[in-house]
Amino acid sequence: MTATTLLLGAVPWEVIPIHESLTESQTGELSGFPYWRGNLAGADVVVAITGVGKTNAAMIASLFIAEFSPVRLLYTGSAARVNKALRTGDVILGQKTVHHDCGTLRRDGMLYRKIIGPVPGVPTNYQFRADADLLAAAIDAAKDYQPKKITANGSTYLPAVRPGIICSGDVFGMTEKKLSDIRTKLKADLVEMEGSAIGQVCTALNLPHLVIRGGSNLAQENPGNDYKRLGQIAARSSAAFTLHLFKHLVAGKKA
Repeated sequence: MTATTLLLGAVPWEVIPIHESLTESQTGELSGFPYWRGNLAGADVVVAITGVGKTNAAMIASLFIAEFSPVRLLYTGSAARVNKALRTGDVILGQKTVHHDCGTLRRDGMLYRKIIGPVPGVPTNYQFRADADLLAAAIDAAKDYQPKKITANGSTYLPAVRPGIICSGDVFGMTEKKLSDIRTKLKADLVEMEGSAIGQVCTALNLPHLVIRGGSNLAQENPGNDYKRLGQIAARSSAAFTLHLFKHLVAGKKA
């Protein structure tokens, strides 16, 4: 069997296009958590759902990494658009993921800082860079990617794919004051609830990783209706590029 890739998403519709693309697919459970395992483009893949939030993401990632010893982890899904120039379905390759709720909340906003970690004298960072080789491969894969047109918010267009910054925290909606802080201090393109936890786990365990997100609704205080309307469009866009990237990796004999 070829080396295994772990491919995760937070909610079912973020990974449905992935596990439906598997051949020789089998379902299983690990400590009660379901997964699919099969062949994708000639390589072994394990697909699972983490659930929403940083704790869920870290728990499932750690459990599945320990069990399957993957050579890489790809995380796909949707995220709210902090950068207002992004359109629904545009895909951001997370060159860096950042905890936007790690540090000290002051009158002038967040002071982002490292915190005490599990190893004495080694603080835990609040930001994590993607694996350089995976990011480079994704940028290269984007050059020959042919996305399907997206119709959203009154426009029809081809979604863009580019590197960017993704920030994460365990809140679904945010005030404009908080969003302004994220834009100014973190230069974030997207905000979601899992990516930085994936970055932290993979960095700690020396596992190459890349977080891939499609932009959904504009980040806002009450995103419910807009998220329901646009979230699945974004999730499909991210999954489509993730599949393209994986085939690119296999073709380059990196899987």
